Amino acid sequence: MANEKDLLDRLEAMSFNRRTFLKSLVAAGFAAEFGGLLPAAAPRTAAAASSAPEAFVTEPSRRIPLLREVDVLVVGGGMAGVSAAVAASRMGMKTLLVEYFGFLGGNATAALVNDFCGFYTRTRKTVQLIGGIGGEVVQELIDGAGGRKWRHVVDFDPEALKVILDKKVLEAGVEPLFYTQFAAPLMDGNAVRGAFIENKAGRQAIRAKVVLDCTGDGDVCAAAGVPFEVGDGKGDMQACDMAFRLGNVDETTFDQGFFFDNADRLMAEAVALGDYKLTRTGGNLGYTFVPGVYWANMARVPWAVDGTKPEHLTRSSVEGRQIAREFARFLRDRIPGLEKSAIVETAAKIGLRETRRVTGEHLLTADEVLGAKKFEDGVVANAWPVEMHIPGQLKRKMMFLKGDEYHTIPFRSLVPKGVEGVLMAGRFISCSHNAQASIRVMGPAAGMGQAVGVAAALAVRAGTAPRKVAAAALRAELKSQGAFIG
Repeated sequence: MANEKDLLDRLEAMSFNRRTFLKSLVAAGFAAEFGGLLPAAAPRTAAAASSAPEAFVTEPSRRIPLLREVDVLVVGGGMAGVSAAVAASRMGMKTLLVEYFGFLGGNATAALVNDFCGFYTRTRKTVQLIGGIGGEVVQELIDGAGGRKWRHVVDFDPEALKVILDKKVLEAGVEPLFYTQFAAPLMDGNAVRGAFIENKAGRQAIRAKVVLDCTGDGDVCAAAGVPFEVGDGKGDMQACDMAFRLGNVDETTFDQGFFFDNADRLMAEAVALGDYKLTRTGGNLGYTFVPGVYWANMARVPWAVDGTKPEHLTRSSVEGRQIAREFARFLRDRIPGLEKSAIVETAAKIGLRETRRVTGEHLLTADEVLGAKKFEDGVVANAWPVEMHIPGQLKRKMMFLKGDEYHTIPFRSLVPKGVEGVLMAGRFISCSHNAQASIRVMGPAAGMGQAVGVAAALAVRAGTAPRKVAAAALRAELKSQGAFIG
């Protein structure tokens, strides 16, 4: 426990809000275990207040080295970013892909969300809705024994996915730049003309004819002044989980189907009896292609984590690892085949479902999603249900489309309002809070990424603003690349 105490002492020293953190622990039932680890907060005295830092400091101006000039700059290397970069580069664009981690995949790898959702409809026969680049990735996983279609999702090995995505971008001629953080947009009036980045080499600049925001949080768009809401606009948002990998699973007795069909009931019973401090019922326990290792996505953080606030990311990561341990104890005790299992890894990144929603030329609504609306400028097909994970509630809420129906996502929802030179793809596009609960998964992200990558290439070729790309030309090019757009 000494290491945990040292960590939490440091967090306290960084203005960690002990009272708020303990409230969340009480909600999860962890207060008794953690309360003693946190020293009492020092009283806020007048002397302490007077020694507090100023609200602002002035940074001296400096000359920033220009690292690259490219046709297309993609910020964020998740499934949206990879698909965008590959699409643009295949169409002859000089393309640079900036990623914070040392690998690609976003939530699929960094957050250990090792299921591809939203690639298929949900009936037993299933219809594949994500073709093109996303479909290629799935097929390469399956062909290389690093993935399998199971019901309506695809389980995969995150290490296999990392290698496939590396290969995908390099073969397409994309230049990846890892361990690099987006810092600010390079603006010319109301147009984004590149970005400032930060990495071990310091602050640098990249000029680009088109910038594609695939950050998951709308970082580029928000910093460029595009209007946005966080969560539902009232302080609530989708809950986040800390995924983990469970080793030493006895595969002769563990049945994934049994877990999938019975987990909600077994967890609810355990919570009702007071035997376990579980923050969610149900969740995923998926195949990883490593013998005896499965991935688990169930360790719910029981409060509304705002992923745009670093203090929230810090608190949720600390708490998430503790919640994961409690779920692992439940799994050992109650699920056949997991009696000797143990956590071998928690995710490098907390699994966020929702942060910003950036305002675009069209606001996609839940009525349009559930009503299977097909838009004239539709560029992605999606059938994932409106899947709400509400902080503090044990069960998720699901609203399904009928049968194998699907809706499309219009290009206008990928075009930010009022700012030129940038397009967006991923969970933060222009949509309502409830619609976001459907389009946020990785299948639609891959489809949206390919759409904006193609749109960027068409804009550069024509020498026009990305928002002026004709929907008919964009749809025709996507179809020619194997995308299913409805």
